[in-house]
Amino acid sequence: MDPIDQRMQSFVRWYGEIPSGATRLEAHEAQSHAAPWLRHHVGRGIVAGYVIGYQSGEQWWTFLFERAPGLTTEGAEQWWVEAYDCNGKSWSRNYCYLLKDSRWRPA
Repeated sequence: MDPIDQRMQSFVRWYGEIPSGATRLEAHEAQSHAAPWLRHHVGRGIVAGYVIGYQSGEQWWTFLFERAPGLTTEGAEQWWVEAYDCNGKSWSRNYCYLLKDSRWRPA
């Protein structure tokens, strides 16, 4: 598995907003999804460098990731993450991915 993909999936698990029964949307599935947001963003990287989407029944969630250049003084990657869901909820924040521990923390 691609290291960036591993980071995105580990963020989703760590953040805990997605129900355990939700499944990841692959790019080809997103292209035929009923939600225009998913059709236009998952798998293409138009809005951000990396995008991952999940669905559970009629509900869906997306996370957009953009990595900042360089590392923090503690050897962590800096990431800007935006999230959107089917209910219109959205947020965006800075996070760090700690390379030594392979885990996320707020920036």
